[in-house]
Amino acid sequence: MASGLPTAFRHIKDNQKPLRFNSNGKFRILHLTDIHEVDPAMDDDEDPEIPKRKSEETINVIRKCVELAKPDLVVFGGDNISGFWEEFTYEYMRSTIKKIIAPIAEKNIPLAIVFGNHDAESAYVNPFMQRENQICVYCEYDNFRSSMNDEDVFGCANCSLPVLHSNSDKIAWNIWCVDSNDYIRQSDYSRPVDLGYDYVHEDQIAWRERTALKLREQNGGKNVPSILFQHIPVLQEYDRFEEVSKGTDGAFENNGRYYKVPDDVFSSGRLNEAPSPTNERRDEFESWVRTGDIVAAFFGHDHVNDFTENVEGIDLVQTIGAGYHTYGGERGGRLIILDENVPYKYETEIYRIDRISNGKV
Repeated sequence: MASGLPTAFRHIKDNQKPLRFNSNGKFRILHLTDIHEVDPAMDDDEDPEIPKRKSEETINVIRKCVELAKPDLVVFGGDNISGFWEEFTYEYMRSTIKKIIAPIAEKNIPLAIVFGNHDAESAYVNPFMQRENQICVYCEYDNFRSSMNDEDVFGCANCSLPVLHSNSDKIAWNIWCVDSNDYIRQSDYSRPVDLGYDYVHEDQIAWRERTALKLREQNGGKNVPSILFQHIPVLQEYDRFEEVSKGTDGAFENNGRYYKVPDDVFSSGRLNEAPSPTNERRDEFESWVRTGDIVAAFFGHDHVNDFTENVEGIDLVQTIGAGYHTYGGERGGRLIILDENVPYKYETEIYRIDRISNGKV
């Protein structure tokens, strides 16, 4: 755990212009999640053309989404690399991260990230894969906007990114990036048994609440409308699903229980796999309700889901995966448009990107 940035990169942060709404009052965000990139040279178990095509397809998804969205900010939504591959070396890790940054860096677009459960999964055997080491590679990009942490709290890349009005230095919206962490581990960091996904820890929640209060004070006692990005969804995605018995027509299974989705639950999009939320914790979402600033939270993790569901006034939004070194059907990203003059509302759409090759991937 650490806060700020390594000394070598602090000068970059000091010289960055703040995020700001355009003259038309809009701020466009591209959410790209589950990129899952690796270096094709790491894969020696199959035809070498297959991993090469997977990488070409993945970079094409990133590039095409950037061209379509014309974003003011890109957010990588976790599982940015497939860090469970023990074949990673430090150089493979560094070159893979720089490869997925390249389509954003070509246009000098601000970039922020959250980490997923797979980014650093092999760190127990490859210590250089720790998220703190990975974020140093992201920091080599001058327009990188995340920090290791805004405060010394659990996880890595927990930060707040205010977006200023087009014609003043007043904050119009805020963007939260939160580390949902990876897996519950033993004290020596090993994971000999599956204890389930980790969660957003109490000190992270307290940090966000403190920061939200500071933003409210700066905003004349009114909440700053905010959106939030993290990788693993919250358990409350299940709150409006109907629990049913096994064998019910149209039901899906999760952890031995069966559910159906009532017709009026999703305002848009589809459920194509059972959501896999973070452990049995409900306190993070309860904090969102308590602070009252969050309009919507955007997740990855479940690669083929793209639904929007409103729970207690907060939109829980899934974005399809972008990468081909993992499972999935359609690949793409999500555009989110904020308006400085319309608080607590946003526009969004999914981009689905066609393949560029006909070979096996």
